Amino acid sequence: MLMPASTEFVTLCRSQVSLLIQGMGASMSAVYLTEGLSALEQTSLVPVVVYPEETEPWPSVKPLLLESGKVNGQGNTQDRSPTLLSIADKNARLKAETPALVPLGKGVTQPEQLVLPLIQDEVVLGLLVVAREHPQWSTSEQSQIQQVAETLALACVMDQRSQWLANASYQQRLLQADQKQTLSDLMHQFRSPLTALRTLGKLLTKRFSSDEQNRPLAESIVQQSERLEELLQQFDGAIDIGEAALEPQNQENPPPALMPGLEREEPEQTALSVSLLQPCWVSELLSPLLNAELGVMDEKQLHLSVHIPEGLPPVRADASALREVLGNLIDNAFKYTPAGGEVRIKVRRSTSEPTQVIAVSDNGPGIPPEDLAHVFERHYRGVQAETDIPGTGLGLAIASTLIKQMQGRLEVFSPAIDNKESQEGSTFLVTLPEC
Repeated sequence: MLMPASTEFVTLCRSQVSLLIQGMGASMSAVYLTEGLSALEQTSLVPVVVYPEETEPWPSVKPLLLESGKVNGQGNTQDRSPTLLSIADKNARLKAETPALVPLGKGVTQPEQLVLPLIQDEVVLGLLVVAREHPQWSTSEQSQIQQVAETLALACVMDQRSQWLANASYQQRLLQADQKQTLSDLMHQFRSPLTALRTLGKLLTKRFSSDEQNRPLAESIVQQSERLEELLQQFDGAIDIGEAALEPQNQENPPPALMPGLEREEPEQTALSVSLLQPCWVSELLSPLLNAELGVMDEKQLHLSVHIPEGLPPVRADASALREVLGNLIDNAFKYTPAGGEVRIKVRRSTSEPTQVIAVSDNGPGIPPEDLAHVFERHYRGVQAETDIPGTGLGLAIASTLIKQMQGRLEVFSPAIDNKESQEGSTFLVTLPEC
C-alpha cells in the first residue's frame, strides 16, 4: 500500500500540471497514484491533481491492469519484465480499448491523449495523463512529458520513503519512551527495599558494640547499600538524558498515516500490571510491610498505630499489586513524617457498599492544595521537589494505575482526615471490593 501523498508532493504535482497546461498547451492533465505497488495485479487509482478541476477524475474503484514490458526506444516490448509499455504502444492500446479513460472538459473533443505510467525500479506507482485537441504531440513534446513523468515517479518514491522514515522514527521514539518508562518503574521498585536494607543495616550497627564480632558485617551492609543508592542516582541521570532526547518529538501529534504492520498502541502507564484478582486478606499483606519499617521507626523514633478489626472478609485484588500499592503508601508515610511523629493505619468496612477502606495517615507537612490535583501524575512532586527528601514522583502514579486495574479507588486528603484540627498530615484511602 502507498501512503497518502504529502502536501509537498501534491504541490509538486500541481506545478508540473501547470507546466503542461501553460507551457505545452494541454487542455487537460491529471496525476494518479495506485493504491498498490504490484505491477502484476489490478489496482485502483487515486487522483492527486486533476486539471481542470471540473473534470471528473477516474472513479477510485476503477480497476487498472498494467501490462508488462520495457521501453526500449523502438516501441517493442519483447523484454517482458514487469514495467511499462512504450508510449506509442500504450496509448494505442488505451485508445483502442477505452477511448474515454478520462472524462473531458467542455469544448474538448477527440483529444490527443497521452497516458504515461509513473514507474521506478520496475514498480508502477501511478499515471500521468495529459491531453489537448491539436496539434498532435510531437516527438520532442512526448520526450518532455516523459521527463515530467520520470520526475514525478522519483518524487513519489522520495515522498513515500520520507513518510516511511518519519513513521519509523516516530515508532522508535515510542519504543524508547516505553523502555524509559519501564526502567524508571523498575528502578523505583528497587529503591524501596534498598532503603529498608540500608536502614536495617544502620539499626544493626547501633545495636552492636564496637568490639562485637558482627559489627563489621552490619557496617558493610550500610556501605554497600549506600553504594547502590549512588548507582541508582547515576541511572536516574542516564534516564533523564534519554528523556531529554525524546522531548523534540511531539508524541501528542503523531504522523497521520502509519506503514502497514507498524501500528502499535501507546505505551502503558506503568511496567507493573494486574494479572489475577483473587481473595486477599489485608492484614496478612500489611504485616510484613510494617515490619520492614521497623528500622525507620527506630531511627526516627516514630509511633505506629494500627487498627484492623478481626474477622474482616478478604478483598478481591492481585496480591502482588496490592502489596506494591500499600508498600508505596506506607513508605511515603514514614518518609514524610518528621522525627517523633505518628503513622496511622486503619482498615474498615464501608457502610454504603461491599468494600473495604484502607487508610494510611501521617502527621507530616501535608500536601498544598495546588498539588493535590497532581499527586497521581508521573514524576510530579510539587513542593516536595524542593526538599531534601528523596523521591522520583512515580510511587503514587504506579499505585493509582494498579488500583484502577483492580477496580478500586485511590484518594488523597490533606490535612489528614483524622487530624483536621492541627491542619497537618495527609491521608491516602484505598477502596477495594470485597469477595
